[in-house]
Amino acid sequence: MSAGKAAAIKGSKTSESLSGRSVPDLIFYLILVVTLALVDVTLSIYYYRNQSGFDMRWILAGLDISVILSVMGLAGKRVGHFLTSMKLALTMLFVIAILSIIGTWLPQGETVLESGWVKNPLYDVYRTLGLFNVYQSRWFLAILYLLAFNLGFCIFKRFPPTSRLTLHPLLYVKAKFVINPPPPPHPAPAGEKGMAIARETLSGMRYRIRPGQTGSVMAEKGRYSGLASIAFHLSFLLIGIGAMLGAVFGFDETVEIREGQTVDVRGTNLKATNYDFQIKYTDVMEEGRNTGSMPTEYSTDLEVFADGQSLERKVITVNGPLRISTYNPVSTLLASLKVNFHQASYYQSDRGVVSVLQVNQGPGKSLIYLGFFLMMGGICFSLYFPHRRIWLKVGDSGELLVGGRTNRAKVTFQRDFERLTSELRVKMGQEDKAYG
Repeated sequence: MSAGKAAAIKGSKTSESLSGRSVPDLIFYLILVVTLALVDVTLSIYYYRNQSGFDMRWILAGLDISVILSVMGLAGKRVGHFLTSMKLALTMLFVIAILSIIGTWLPQGETVLESGWVKNPLYDVYRTLGLFNVYQSRWFLAILYLLAFNLGFCIFKRFPPTSRLTLHPLLYVKAKFVINPPPPPHPAPAGEKGMAIARETLSGMRYRIRPGQTGSVMAEKGRYSGLASIAFHLSFLLIGIGAMLGAVFGFDETVEIREGQTVDVRGTNLKATNYDFQIKYTDVMEEGRNTGSMPTEYSTDLEVFADGQSLERKVITVNGPLRISTYNPVSTLLASLKVNFHQASYYQSDRGVVSVLQVNQGPGKSLIYLGFFLMMGGICFSLYFPHRRIWLKVGDSGELLVGGRTNRAKVTFQRDFERLTSELRVKMGQEDKAYG
């Protein structure tokens, strides 16, 4: 080896870091990691010392994920490949399922103070880990971020080729593919005559006939079923975004109002006034005798204000809540931004009857419902309308070559294929051995 080559090889080694990245890339990722880590730590200290201020959990969760991804880049890992990995999506879904079970099993929010878990020896450990507030914890938001990134990148990566194949299907294929397709090959003599018969038969089977430029023909069904996978990925993304909106901006408060009292609704800029509280009773009969009465319905004449302006007034009951929207109709529909006032219960105090209302807002519910609709629609469309394609081509010897492919429901497709070849046999008067 010459000295010049040796020097060149040595120079190329010194220009790369141990992680496989060049020195400038390594410096960039190192600066990025340090900067994001400092910002993350600083904001975390500020937030946890002043939790009465702006809710910064969604920002901190995003910073946590950014730091992790930057460290992966610093270590030479392929961040883009990681974010589009199917293993990541399945892992995140499995973790979310486990956390959902934990969130259902353990009391959440303020209800834990009224439960027996306060006396449990592991109470402080569970509280520190955020298991009593799973859906609003910082690390749960970070998991939702990862899942959203994964699904978003997958959709971005798969949508162009899928839509291109759907809108501009492959009309011409090589004879080799048609001769050796799954199912087995079916060459037939009299190619032009067979082509006409096959096109007529496929039209009767409701296949869409698409002629190619070289005389070949492609017949297909379920053309748009390929987009079902995109809809399925998009459904999870919408569900994840809806869950994040609910975890960050949602609230559920108990509001107690006496008759004639006006109170602030915590978590909003709204005020509520209780003008009147009514209880309807019904007699309790035992063995034909009236033994007393019991409440069957109670209601509150409620009016809600924002910035001194009346928004709506309604007599609310257990099954008849008052729903207030302080946003435009489009954002309210898309993100479920209505504040709901439900009649929960009541009790008698020294100063009169107190109406107990449950006030909540679940932003993101519309996105979650839309996500589930897309999921079920994608599954049903994919199952009931599989993409089936049959190519017809005249071979070099004048014979008709027939081949096909489907993305699922292979038994049904085999039945269509055999029906086509049977029609060719009958109408062209050929023996079965000619199709072997």
